Amino acid sequence: MLFTGLIAFAVALAVGGTCSAQVIVKTEPMEGQLRTGVTILVDDGTCGRGKIKLITATGGNEMNGRPPRSRTCVSRQADLR
Repeated sequence: MLFTGLIAFAVALAVGGTCSAQVIVKTEPMEGQLRTGVTILVDDGTCGRGKIKLITATGGNEMNGRPPRSRTCVSRQADLR
């Protein structure tokens, strides 16, 4: 019984690790479509050769001086994690 539980746990960990691939989209989602804390990669050509846009939904409110998302250009190698 204990052995079966350990095998099931090991399989669950292995499957969970393979589902963490980062999705790359061609256009930035509209405001309000990302949940707070979510990060996505956008390949829309605005960051130049060898770079890709990394967007993080901050949940901020522009009225309070915090933007709803942050945008940075990162090396294309960063999307291979």
